[in-house]
Amino acid sequence: MSYDEYWRMDCELVRAYRKAYEYKQEYDNSQLWLQGLYIYRAIEAQRPGWVFYGKKSPKPEKYMDKPLAVTKAMQEKYAHEETMKMAEQFRQAFRSRNNKFKEQATEGGEDTDG
Repeated sequence: MSYDEYWRMDCELVRAYRKAYEYKQEYDNSQLWLQGLYIYRAIEAQRPGWVFYGKKSPKPEKYMDKPLAVTKAMQEKYAHEETMKMAEQFRQAFRSRNNKFKEQATEGGEDTDG
């Protein structure tokens, strides 16, 4: 943002420039993540042939599932996604446990009736 734009133009222009900068950071971060994934896959493909590891090569490390959160909005988005993922796991565990209790109750009820 130039001096003239800052002092002589609309004050809302500052927010637009800041938002554009955040979008650019997010885009650049995604591009670097993708580049890292390509490099990782290339190195991972060569790992079994390395003589430095002896007879058995180590298991390759898992690469990140998504880019690092560089903006506050991305951090909040990732935190929300993690919360939703944990809530879904809790729901599934609760349902399976509830089904087990129902099965045990029906089995126990049949034994007492007969």
